[in-house]
Amino acid sequence: MSNLRAEHYPRMSKLRISTSAVHDQLDKKIMDQSPFASQEHYGLFLRYQYHLMNYVASLYQCDQLALMINNLKSRDRTEQLLADFQDLDMTQPAQVISNTQFSASMHESLGWLYVVEGSKLGAAVLAKEAEKLGLHSGFGARFLAGSGADRGSNWRQFMQDIEALTLTVQQEQEMLNGAQAAFKFANQLVELSYNQAPNLTTDVA
Repeated sequence: MSNLRAEHYPRMSKLRISTSAVHDQLDKKIMDQSPFASQEHYGLFLRYQYHLMNYVASLYQCDQLALMINNLKSRDRTEQLLADFQDLDMTQPAQVISNTQFSASMHESLGWLYVVEGSKLGAAVLAKEAEKLGLHSGFGARFLAGSGADRGSNWRQFMQDIEALTLTVQQEQEMLNGAQAAFKFANQLVELSYNQAPNLTTDVA
């Protein structure tokens, strides 16, 4: 985020800065699994994404959050993810989080949404890697394609929605805490998800 953007989006800038370390940790942890080494590896990546989206599903159905974030329900990519599973002849994986439901305050939930919605920006790059495996927005990589050309405008709308909220200092801190918690959870989920799956080796030419 440039200085100009930080000036116009101070709250989003705080979110980015406060989560940069744990965000980088998550990116490295995912890429260390070589998600695009093969379709099998990609399938394991989708399993991780399924566990994450399944855990936060209630966020996209929350009427109170829908009053704060435009087009909230339509932002949910679970349907595309399940279609990818069908394309690749994959079954929905068994739960790795036992007897645990998503629980956060309303303002912490905004921080969680920041993390999940922000991942769509990185998905644009990952979609290009998926193309090398013969996967695309119509087959196997629907989840990564998401809203396609609308990806940037949807993110700008999300940023504007966050900035437009009237929050107390405590509520804003809850949002920052929620984003931190979301990244930490996602880091732990990578380990849980991949430990559940069979080990694969990366083919080296």
